[in-house]
Amino acid sequence: MTDRSIDIQSLPQETEIPVRQSFRVPVSSKSNILAVLQEQTFSVANVSGSGIAILADSCLVFEEGQILEDAQLWLGTTHLTGLTGKVIHCSVQTSGQLYFGIEWQDMAKDDFDRMSEILRTIKTQALTDNGLPGDDA
Repeated sequence: MTDRSIDIQSLPQETEIPVRQSFRVPVSSKSNILAVLQEQTFSVANVSGSGIAILADSCLVFEEGQILEDAQLWLGTTHLTGLTGKVIHCSVQTSGQLYFGIEWQDMAKDDFDRMSEILRTIKTQALTDNGLPGDDA
């Protein structure tokens, strides 16, 4: 085939393409990871150093852009308190479940370090559960 079937065009310089800064780690039901937001407890679907996705029954629970102060995150036996999150989106998954994306705002370095350590453990467990070698392999 000598003719190009799809023309590739460069993007204008002012176009911003969103790039994920940190990767999400899926949370299994046995991980015991919960978020307390505005005095309501939510199951966490995935977690990263920059935020979480929570499961919800309705997209009316929060509004996009809403700031959630004094949030709590239970990562197994570790309890992070006084967190501030920003609602980034509400989306419907293929399973029909509703997810809210919450991005942490101005997280203290100590909390971030504690979360990073726990994320390594969760990531290793998720890989092992799926028959893949963890970080130690």
